[in-house]
Amino acid sequence: MSYRLTAISKGKSFPDGSIDKIREFVRTLHHAEIHGISMLSPNKALDLQIEINDCCDGNHLDSTKDAVRTTEIEGVDLVFNELEVRKDIRLVVFDMDSTLIQQEVIELIAAKANVESEVEKITTAAMNGELDFKQSLAQRVELLRGIESSDLWNSLKPQLKFTPGARELCKGLKKAGIKLAVLSGGFVPLAEYVSNELGLDYAYANTLKTEVDASGKEILSGTTIGEVVDGARKAELLKEIATKNDIPFSSVLAVGDGANDLPMMKIAGLGVAWNAKPKVQEQAPAKLNSESLADIFYVLGYSDVEIEGFLNE
Repeated sequence: MSYRLTAISKGKSFPDGSIDKIREFVRTLHHAEIHGISMLSPNKALDLQIEINDCCDGNHLDSTKDAVRTTEIEGVDLVFNELEVRKDIRLVVFDMDSTLIQQEVIELIAAKANVESEVEKITTAAMNGELDFKQSLAQRVELLRGIESSDLWNSLKPQLKFTPGARELCKGLKKAGIKLAVLSGGFVPLAEYVSNELGLDYAYANTLKTEVDASGKEILSGTTIGEVVDGARKAELLKEIATKNDIPFSSVLAVGDGANDLPMMKIAGLGVAWNAKPKVQEQAPAKLNSESLADIFYVLGYSDVEIEGFLNE
C-alpha cells in the first residue's frame, strides 16, 4: 500500500546532508520502499511516496509508524500518513494557547495580580501531563480571585501574539473548503476573539465566574462556570463538530501542544504536536517543531505553488 512520508525542515532550509539521511532512514525500514519523491518547497519540505508490503504479519505498518514517530534527524521533522490524506481532511481543530497564539492566556491574567510565576509552574506541570488538567485549572483560577474583570478581556486582546503562519494557514485552509475550530482550555472571550481574527467556524473554551465586591467592582470569583474544556472534553467537541458536519473522524486534523490535546489528536485521522512539551511529542501521532504554523500546509501535502494560490485568491 502507498503512504506519504513528509520531511519538513525545522528552520528555513534542510541542513546539509538531511535528504541523504532521510533516504537512509527509509532503507532501514523493513518492507518499505521509496516509489517517488516530490519537492513541496525547495530545500524546505518534500514528500516521499512509500510502498509498504503489509501482507505477511500485519505489523509492518505499525512498526513503520513507530519508527517515523521516534526517529530523530537533526533539523528535520518526519510525518507519516496516508498518501491522499490532504484530499480527505475536512476539519482542522486547534488548541489556542501556545498553538494559535504564542502565550498562555491564564499567565497574562495572572500577571495582573503578580501571581504569574505560581500559575506558570502549575501550567507547565499540566501541559507535561504531570497534573490533571481540571485540577490544575481550578488551582490556577483560584489564584486569579479578586482581579477586576470589567475591562479585563479588552485589555488583553492587544497583548496577544499570533503564532507566525497562523493567519496564512487558516486563510488557506478556509479557501480549501475546510472547517476550522479552536478548542481551548483557556477562556471564551479570547477564544472567540482569536476565532474572529482567524476566520474560524467554531470556538469553545472555559468561562470564568465573576462577582461584585463590597465596593461595587466586578471581579473574578476564583472559579469557572459550566463544563471544563479539558482533554476529554476537547475529544468530545471534535466528535460533535465532525458529526454535525457529516465529517468522519478520519478526515479531521488536530493540532496542539499540551497533554490535554492528546485525546483529540488520537481520535483525529491525523494528530500533530506543535512545538510541544517532550512528553507530549513522545505520545503524539506526529510532531512538528518548525518556526511557522503554516508548515502544516506541507503536512497536508500542499506545495508552495498551491499555497500561494490559496493566499492570493
